[in-house]
Amino acid sequence: MSRTTHRALRLALASLLLVALLAQLAIGMSRSSLTVANFFSFFTVLSNVSAAVLLILLAARPGRDASPTFAVFRGAVTVYMSVTALVYVILLAPIAADVGVAEPWIDWSIHVLGPVAIAIDWILAPPPTELPLRTLWVWLVFPAAYLAYSLVRGVIADWYPYPFLDPAEAGYPAVTMWSAVVLVVILGFGFAYYWWSNRRRATMVTS
Repeated sequence: MSRTTHRALRLALASLLLVALLAQLAIGMSRSSLTVANFFSFFTVLSNVSAAVLLILLAARPGRDASPTFAVFRGAVTVYMSVTALVYVILLAPIAADVGVAEPWIDWSIHVLGPVAIAIDWILAPPPTELPLRTLWVWLVFPAAYLAYSLVRGVIADWYPYPFLDPAEAGYPAVTMWSAVVLVVILGFGFAYYWWSNRRRATMVTS
């Protein structure tokens, strides 16, 4: 794939994600009691916004992830998007949970296409810089902070973004269990992407 084509695909995906998110917000506010604060309290929304920003930055300058700091950011977004897809498929879609998705095309864009495309982009074109093992723990910081935010805000606002985070609906033992499971899954995805990136880099250096 040429660099021009790669940049165009990244920009196209970023545009689709942003349009989907804006449409979701507009439709949600017109059809329900969705607020801007609640909208940006969904992990799915935050991960997709981050993905759109990442893609735009990479489209503007493809070699940007040669920077170790940016490579860590790119890896974090890749991990969070993958977790978004997995949690949706396993925990939310089967019970038709109300996660604020207004239309099927929006659902497909932010829960399937976006995460899969971001993962493929990492697999085919990982960062050229080596990632240290401590990166795995760095990638856990935001999800842990998000979990704390969701639980504290839930008590204050009497609203939780996902059913499995609502103690009144799921119970504290279930909330604790699923929170721990998600954090372990994040570590799992993180290690997989970390290993692949460094392996590809080592292969390219020695070839």
